[in-house]
Amino acid sequence: MRGYCMANGKSVRYAKGDRFVEEGQIGRYVGFVTSGYFKYCVLTAKGDYAVTGFTFKDECIVDFTQSFLFDKPSKISIVAGCNAEVLQVPLKQLRDYISEAVPGLISHISAVCLEEAYSRYLRLYQKTPTERYLELVEKYPEFIEQVTLRDIASYLLVTPIYLSRIRKKLGK
Repeated sequence: MRGYCMANGKSVRYAKGDRFVEEGQIGRYVGFVTSGYFKYCVLTAKGDYAVTGFTFKDECIVDFTQSFLFDKPSKISIVAGCNAEVLQVPLKQLRDYISEAVPGLISHISAVCLEEAYSRYLRLYQKTPTERYLELVEKYPEFIEQVTLRDIASYLLVTPIYLSRIRKKLGK
């Protein structure tokens, strides 16, 4: 996927708050983030957005489950967390290429997505918010300062005040 996007992709800039995918619409693109980051958001019952994940520089950006695998409207929005740039190709174009070049890869991607989602779900019960925060910092040390505390707290399923306490405790 990376090779295909690098060879055939178009560089597109997104301003902070721009949507790569809009909830309720079928995602049209897949790409790799070349600068900045994006956050995956879902609308809560209260009408607020909760952050369910991030995509940082050099990572693939796409709504895998709904748009990529099933060609259905997305249940999430993918929003630029800052000014960002993506090397992107039309989703249908990549899907057609994969189906021809590597038969069975789409079902493999489906299995990988399911495994990743289940692992993330289990981590919510296996690890404390502090442990999940430390994992995030370890995995993305250069980006953690760019992401708002509110978005990190939402991702960790804690309040911003609780996240501040975690950070203060870790700072000592």
